[in-house]
Amino acid sequence: MAACKSGRTFGMLVMVSCLVGGICVTGCTMSPREKSRHPVQISDIKVLLVAPVETLSRQQVASMNQCPICNAVLDGGPIASGAADYITRQLMAHLKAKSGFTLLGPGMATGIRARIISSDIGISRKRLLVEMGRQIDADAVVSGVVYRFRQRVGSKLGVDSPASVGFGIHFVRCSDGRLIWSDHFDETQRDLSENLFQLRSFVKRGGHWLTAERLAAHGLREIMADFPVRK
Repeated sequence: MAACKSGRTFGMLVMVSCLVGGICVTGCTMSPREKSRHPVQISDIKVLLVAPVETLSRQQVASMNQCPICNAVLDGGPIASGAADYITRQLMAHLKAKSGFTLLGPGMATGIRARIISSDIGISRKRLLVEMGRQIDADAVVSGVVYRFRQRVGSKLGVDSPASVGFGIHFVRCSDGRLIWSDHFDETQRDLSENLFQLRSFVKRGGHWLTAERLAAHGLREIMADFPVRK
């Protein structure tokens, strides 16, 4: 373990030294994000329900092999306690700051969700979002699914196992059930010695090994950069 941690730390230090020395590298994310872009008008959307993010266990992901909302292929894994609540809070904060919509918070959706499921146990997750929005007169719903949220083992200077996070965010219109926008963040932080092209991303994110929460927060900011906003 100690040797592994030392090696990961050394690799990062070497690459940071290269950056200071003046090597310019074009950065890239560690894995491609699944994206769904739908160029539709959102002028009819004023009230947005922010529903709680849900978790998909490794077993659920294995059984369906794709996102139940947008059909993106998923790579499931362990999910730390509180992961869905953390991403929900981060999502709500982002939308408050930048979306321009009138927002209805996650607390408004909890009771409604339970009632809908009790009356229709087999309802699809996408249909569930639409019905939740309709029942409180929202024009659209934004929510997400988290399917991997593995904490780092180690410290910000060296790890035995890095943080690994996978989640998707979806924006669904209630009038017709259309998926307006969706994006996924799926990443495992890696030693710079394994992938030189991570250098820019590594430095941008603080130059150290991240917790799962910090990796998720960076990922959410990245994918929400082109989330539709109300002018």
